[in-house]
Amino acid sequence: MIDEIINELNGLPQEELQSIYNLIVAKKLTYQKPLAFVQELMKFLFVGVRDGKYYYQMHVGEELANRYGILHGGLMTAFVDTAMAETTFHVDPDVARALTLNITVDFIKPAHVGKVLDAEVSTVQNSHSIIVFQVNIFEENELVATALAHFYKQYSKRS
Repeated sequence: MIDEIINELNGLPQEELQSIYNLIVAKKLTYQKPLAFVQELMKFLFVGVRDGKYYYQMHVGEELANRYGILHGGLMTAFVDTAMAETTFHVDPDVARALTLNITVDFIKPAHVGKVLDAEVSTVQNSHSIIVFQVNIFEENELVATALAHFYKQYSKRS
């Protein structure tokens, strides 16, 4: 199997080899951090907190495009869901799991390959067990999607 993998890698540009290497490392990391591979594929990044809002980025690579050459809607939803779940852990560090109860995404404009998306996550409501988020997604400062979701906050890692 190693020989087949090496054969497939031969001739690829250094940038693609680096990307493949990063995905392999992320795949191995999924044993400790389940979304590591998906986050690497999205180039998911926590940017910071400003004025009570949490900011994340995602790079729209060609591998995330649908047949029309724009970001696949399910992958936009995965970005939004991941950003909100990550925000749960920032808002309440005692939470062991953030479980999506529902999510509604409104697609306003297409997100384009090669662009960076910026997510702006706001907490709408936060109780002991439920947290509600509203998200705006921007591409080059233009609104491309909005979302609203409820998450269940679990304080121990029971199944």
